[in-house]
Amino acid sequence: MGQAAQSSKTRALLFQWWFSGLVVIAILVLTLPGDMFLRSLALHGPAVAEGRWWLIVTSQFVHLSLNHALLNVAGYLFVVYCFRRELSPAQELITLSVSMLAVGLGIYWFNPEILWYYGLSGAIYGMLISCVLANAPRMPVISGLFFMFVVGKVFYEQFFASPDRVTAQLIGGPVAIDAHLYGLVIGVILGVAWLGKDLFSRVDQ
Repeated sequence: MGQAAQSSKTRALLFQWWFSGLVVIAILVLTLPGDMFLRSLALHGPAVAEGRWWLIVTSQFVHLSLNHALLNVAGYLFVVYCFRRELSPAQELITLSVSMLAVGLGIYWFNPEILWYYGLSGAIYGMLISCVLANAPRMPVISGLFFMFVVGKVFYEQFFASPDRVTAQLIGGPVAIDAHLYGLVIGVILGVAWLGKDLFSRVDQ
């Protein structure tokens, strides 16, 4: 009975974490090769305009350095861990994919001054905010604190903060703060959508 229970618990963990594991592996594996490989997957506006649209997504799996990759891996796992019970692998896949697409398109359309874009931080903001809003009825205090912190941080970055030289030195390049803004916006949209879907399903029941 003990072995059966342990086996069942292991299968449940694998089911919950398989997609998160793939994301982490993809980030680490794609970040290890040299600069030329990273540049071939980074978001470069002229390349996207020529038809290499997949760079909008692939750019968020590659990072400027191992430090950059590890910071984003830690941030991603933190968000997933905090909402693991509420966030199914399917919801995680959808939320991450839409957040990546929105952040990548935001950088491409509104930030032509960013010649090369790397990293997942904007999409992580999107995931965090969407999870916070979707779970606000069940976790009002924690959700409210997370939401105020992220909104405050993005507001400070946009209007008051000077360039973050410490983080830039750590990751090997400047921080694209507008990616955090785009992540916040898409996170609000996704969170409200998940919350509305949940509320409607309760009414139907």
